[in-house]
Amino acid sequence: MEQTTIRTSAGVILHGLKERGVDKIFMVSGTDYAAFIEEKVRDPSLPDFVVVPHEITAASMALGYSLAGKLGVVAVHTIPGTLNALGVISNAFTSRVPLLVLAGRSPYTEEGSPASRNLRIHWTQEAKDQGELGRQYTKWDFEIRDPCQTSTALSRAVQIALSEPRGPVYLTVPREVSIKEARSNQVTMSPYEPGPSRKSIGEAERLISESEKPVIIAWRAGRRREWYDALQRFAEKLGAPVLNYVGEVVNYPSKGKLALDRLDLREADLLIVVESEVPWIPKRVKVNSPVIKIDVEPSHSYIPYYGFRCDVCIQSTPLALDELQIKGKDRWTEEIEERVRRQREEKTVEVTRFQSSQKVHPRLLSWYVSQLHSTIVNEYPFNPRYGDFEFGQYFGDLAEGYLGWALGAGLGIKMGSDRDVIITTGDGSFIFGVPEAFYYVAASYSLPVMVVIYDNGGWLASAEAVEEVFPEGLAKAKKVFPGADFKRYNIGETVKAFGGYFKLAESPDEVKAALNEGWHNVKKGNISVVQVIVEKVR
Repeated sequence: MEQTTIRTSAGVILHGLKERGVDKIFMVSGTDYAAFIEEKVRDPSLPDFVVVPHEITAASMALGYSLAGKLGVVAVHTIPGTLNALGVISNAFTSRVPLLVLAGRSPYTEEGSPASRNLRIHWTQEAKDQGELGRQYTKWDFEIRDPCQTSTALSRAVQIALSEPRGPVYLTVPREVSIKEARSNQVTMSPYEPGPSRKSIGEAERLISESEKPVIIAWRAGRRREWYDALQRFAEKLGAPVLNYVGEVVNYPSKGKLALDRLDLREADLLIVVESEVPWIPKRVKVNSPVIKIDVEPSHSYIPYYGFRCDVCIQSTPLALDELQIKGKDRWTEEIEERVRRQREEKTVEVTRFQSSQKVHPRLLSWYVSQLHSTIVNEYPFNPRYGDFEFGQYFGDLAEGYLGWALGAGLGIKMGSDRDVIITTGDGSFIFGVPEAFYYVAASYSLPVMVVIYDNGGWLASAEAVEEVFPEGLAKAKKVFPGADFKRYNIGETVKAFGGYFKLAESPDEVKAALNEGWHNVKKGNISVVQVIVEKVR
């Protein structure tokens, strides 16, 4: 006989999350969470509330917690909290990161309940359709209208968030509902994922057997350990190079014999695209070879206009690679391995040359940072080709491009895995990340991490866009880009207010010393920020 327990709806949600292994809720509290706070006081074993003073940081921490292998849960305050968190939610959606967003709602009654409206803001904060605010960037949204719906709604939210393609879900809990009694029924709804058809596997095997120079293009094929292992087995059995061996995540070991930085795709006679929505840039690369795509959603239907070729589309996780019966391409493999050896030698020469300069090249800084052998959480400037990574040691470049996520995500990964974490950001994305909220959480919850700011004095991507669109233009000729330049300040120095370490470095020698001092400070349990003045180049 099914067991039921009577609790408030808020209690049902908290106990349900605990039963599903959730131990942290990243919260920006408000008047909508009174019942949740009361339930936590009654039962301290419920998930901990990690108090975060800004939704960008809170949502990013939840995202990082998911990247660390757990389900990230963020609780936001009604409409304002939702709007603040929406950019990070869009990152989670386009990069397929599971996220459970709990949102309060302004009370919908004016009297008759202890939870009825009691503040002026409760009238003006009500939306016509609160879920609509983020509907383009959530897999599912629902407002609990009656306490009897609570258990089922929570089960459905978790199931959808964790099913492939994974992503954020949005669950609204009105204050009147949160305080009412509800039955806690354990409703089983297991997550699911797609698998390949026998026909598509056969067609892919035929194309592979006919090819002589196959190439693998990945982006987030290493998101899960079993995916990463499957891609490595497949690549090394086939003997095909892996482009983007480090993309949004590590897809193939940096020291692997097939980890190739670049290749003219016109050389390939077959492209095998695994979990990559933009495998090449059509205006720069013309692809004439057949394309096999393996993806949990190969059409990327959330992208309105999308014209990439796909001769065989396999809707599956990368585990489909294990089902392909293939033979190696020996001559192609030997050629690729030689290219990989040469590229490593060239990087060594390049780094040596950069070290003799008076200025800091961004690629040299990336090499220096990689020598600290930690997990990197990168918001654009760090170049992963200058590091040495294996599974789970790099996270970067989320697909939506909403900046400011890396600071909070680094803390979420640290909290969820206790790994050593270095966060690399540009000067602009550092400011977007709400540094004071980041420092507050890092200091309050003893989360020692290091931030390395690549300070190039502005929006490098904007300046490069001007040069791309107007190659003969005046801005490029004069090297003047109004609207893309920043005045320089010691933006990382505010970490000192939270007891952290700060250093500004402008030369290779200063950088090495600052990174070592900062890392030593992290090992002692403190936060460190190293701001590096870098050249305006990639």
